[in-house]
Amino acid sequence: MTTLALIVAIVAVVVAALAFRRVSSLQERLDRATSSIYELRGMVAETNERLDEKLSEVKLNLRQQSGEVIFTPAMTIAEAMNVHPKVREVLASFHLGGCSHCAVSDVDTLEGACQSYGIDQSALMGALNDLVSGGSGGSIGPATGVKAPNVTITF
Repeated sequence: MTTLALIVAIVAVVVAALAFRRVSSLQERLDRATSSIYELRGMVAETNERLDEKLSEVKLNLRQQSGEVIFTPAMTIAEAMNVHPKVREVLASFHLGGCSHCAVSDVDTLEGACQSYGIDQSALMGALNDLVSGGSGGSIGPATGVKAPNVTITF
């Protein structure tokens, strides 16, 4: 009886050792698959960012070709910044963003930001639309009586 129990115990140990090896092998494969998934997620996110940039460029080109006004007062700050890379500079020239006490939220509309900070909305809209129309490059500056900040924005 003890011999049989010893044989059963040895068989159980061998089966457990084989199962442990198999689990270890499966864990390694799972780790590699997980790593590949994270790598693929990063690549997909990067590709999506590039596609979003290209889509913004295509939309901008279509709007320009149709003569449509590119920037509207109802547009959010984030949407405006996606239209043209120099929007931040134009907003800073109107004292919108660029310093700690006048930071604007990306979800604020251009109209709301103008109202909140007393900015001449038509001057801001003209400066923004000049960015894409090839006018003054959006460098009209703030409305008369509004002090421009002594801030340098670097990207």
